[in-house]
Amino acid sequence: MLDELMVRKAIKGDEDSFMVLVNQCKEQIYRTAYAYVKDENLALDIVQETVCKAFISISKLKEPKYFNTWIIKIAINISISAYKKNQKVICMEQGELLNKVGVDEDNNEKLYLLQAIDTLPDKHKDIIILKYFDDLTIQEIARVLDMPLGTVKTYLNKGLIALRIYMKKEVV
Repeated sequence: MLDELMVRKAIKGDEDSFMVLVNQCKEQIYRTAYAYVKDENLALDIVQETVCKAFISISKLKEPKYFNTWIIKIAINISISAYKKNQKVICMEQGELLNKVGVDEDNNEKLYLLQAIDTLPDKHKDIIILKYFDDLTIQEIARVLDMPLGTVKTYLNKGLIALRIYMKKEVV
């Protein structure tokens, strides 16, 4: 849990406080970026750009308790832009991809799940990634994506249904 006092100091311009906050959430930023772009170097670039943009605009953060969702939203926006910019096919050895997400090569179900997530529409994919890769609550996802709570629940449900259908087709 982020210390709201530390966030308030960062908002007032304390660079050390900002760096402490960034160090606490940098892994989550990386996981989010990697889930979108599936490239280690690009994900690291996104982390760096996220930190820079957050540092520049930290004074605009109105609610210190939302620092985490605020910085993740910045990371998502940068990740989406980078993904659209690099719409080319990313060639990756199957073993390398599986190692990045912690899947053994023998575990085909998880591989199918990752493939299935990639087939989802962006609005469903975003919510699935935030819910299951970043462990955000429905309320936090609604704040990050700036959507009504009901819409997040609907998209999550539709995304999960689509994943189940995809998995059933692939297994049969």
